[in-house]
Amino acid sequence: MRLFVPIVLAAMMMAAPVSALGPVAFGPDLSGAGWQDMTFRGRNPVEFSAPDSATLRIRSDSGISLIWRSLPKDFAEGSTAEWRWRVDAAVPPTDLTDRGADDRDLALYFLFADDPDAVENPPKSLRSAMMKGRALVYVWGGDAGQGSVIRSPSMLGRGQLVVQRPSGSPSGTWQAEHVDLRADFRRAFGREPGPLMGIGVSADTDNTGSLGDARLSDLVIR
Repeated sequence: MRLFVPIVLAAMMMAAPVSALGPVAFGPDLSGAGWQDMTFRGRNPVEFSAPDSATLRIRSDSGISLIWRSLPKDFAEGSTAEWRWRVDAAVPPTDLTDRGADDRDLALYFLFADDPDAVENPPKSLRSAMMKGRALVYVWGGDAGQGSVIRSPSMLGRGQLVVQRPSGSPSGTWQAEHVDLRADFRRAFGREPGPLMGIGVSADTDNTGSLGDARLSDLVIR
């Protein structure tokens, strides 16, 4: 009988493994980890740096830009995500529905393909990815309530913002998140999501002329 319990526990662990598609690496070399810059003409770029493989630092001085990367097809069926983030220098509350005033501290993009074949032929740029799919964007910032879903004013109907942490959320401390990507996509877009094909990170402080300083760490998709 003494051997029964460990044998049963071992069998249960083998029968029901924890499914983890894996952590998403940032560095120490962003480009080496597959990240690409997207900047905007006439706008100051955001400074992205990776202190280590799990952490991204985002600093913006009256700027706006974004980094993004396609994901291996093994991530296509990813359904949940978890991460930690913190804001040390915050942007004032803004109206995220107004394209000319929609600054935010930090945004994390999950790009879902409309066509399942997109994961077999990954897009070469974020613009190409947006032509092939839709973006579910978790935001730290804005004056809307936590959990609000807002149609992005700049993505031509292909992006929906989820206010994960409104302006005024505690700064200077790490906040942990766990989200159901596919449930949130259905809530935001009113339809089933396709395969997950890419992710992105941005900050936007140009309209308010603000100095933003934030970090994102331990991003895992399951």
